[in-house]
Amino acid sequence: MVLCLLALPVFAILGIFSVKYRKLTKDAFECLIKTATLRKCESGLDDRIKAQLTGKILKFSPKFAKVTYNHYKLLSWLILILFAWSIYGSGVGVYNYYYYGNCNGPESTGFCIFDPTGSNSKIAEIDSVTTAVFTQPVLEDDDPIIGSADAELTIIEFGCYACPWTKKAEPIVQEVIEHYKGRVNFQFKTFKIPQHNLSYESALAAECAKEQDRYHEYHKLLFQYQEKQSRGMFLGLADRLELDKDQFKECFLTEKYKKEIDSDSLMGLHAGVPGTPTFFINEQKIVGPKPFKTFRKIIDKELK
Repeated sequence: MVLCLLALPVFAILGIFSVKYRKLTKDAFECLIKTATLRKCESGLDDRIKAQLTGKILKFSPKFAKVTYNHYKLLSWLILILFAWSIYGSGVGVYNYYYYGNCNGPESTGFCIFDPTGSNSKIAEIDSVTTAVFTQPVLEDDDPIIGSADAELTIIEFGCYACPWTKKAEPIVQEVIEHYKGRVNFQFKTFKIPQHNLSYESALAAECAKEQDRYHEYHKLLFQYQEKQSRGMFLGLADRLELDKDQFKECFLTEKYKKEIDSDSLMGLHAGVPGTPTFFINEQKIVGPKPFKTFRKIIDKELK
């Protein structure tokens, strides 16, 4: 029965292209039905498969062919278990990809066969060892809110202004804010990435713009001109927004908000942030620039 069960889906697929396998599919189905109803299988399909398999193995290894012939039922059960496990794993992967955009769920950054380019899985790597015991990040008054201040749900985002994947997530952030207008907002916390040039400096510039109540505009410009970031550009963006240049320059050069940036990055490490962007929706975590449907699935549950 085990071989019939394994052979049935294989022969059924091959039967689409060959008449030969249609007959074998019929035999496998009849054998399976009879065995399941406690009747003797008369097609002899099990024995035929056993003989053919052993014959092919015999050409390469007589010893292994003998083992296969003597223990084919045990081997059949092992193959059946592996087959069933692969079907289950594939089903879970399809479910996760449909709902979260990745085979292994919203926190996954690993390879997904349905997402071979990794467009829904990539994050900026960090050269740090995170704490073994994670602490849930908390909202803070000194970090800016993106979206309606009166929203009932606030998503905490750890991002880096020099990270291309944080930039890639920005349109999704705006889509979430627009879709849940007045109900969901974001609190952006800067997370320094040593591998990214000017990661710290860009965060410092954003803090200095916030000091003059132009954070949101400066936040957008940093991502808009991410590829051209330089110390001179940070001052140029301040001039473009008509900020007090002397105040901004002094704030930037003296690293006035270094403690705040370090504090946000440390909170991210304690929360187990593997890279940027990482989002926390209450106790649920999304890693990487996942598609809108990933956020919607979790947000809808949290809002209920």
